Amino acid sequence: LTIERVQAFLEDVFAHATTIRNVPAKFRYERDPEDEPYINLAAVAGADYIVSRDRDLLDLMTGTSVECKEFRQRFRPLKVVQPLEFLREVAPDQP
Repeated sequence: LTIERVQAFLEDVFAHATTIRNVPAKFRYERDPEDEPYINLAAVAGADYIVSRDRDLLDLMTGTSVECKEFRQRFRPLKVVQPLEFLREVAPDQP
């Protein structure tokens, strides 16, 4: 990777990014409070996905705790998926 390629990539990301400041706390995740900013940002931004390998985040989709069930009910369109699953969903025809 060259500095130029990294800069070009970052410029492309920032050209399509939306900045959201002072994200309100919509969801408290006692199991892993460090994940709360990502959950809250995704919820406020209306994201379709959180792409992560973090076990605590991924468990929100299948866990049986009250927190997990509340997450799924309150944020139905938001999916927490691993990177490969995300690629399969957004580009199903790619090998």
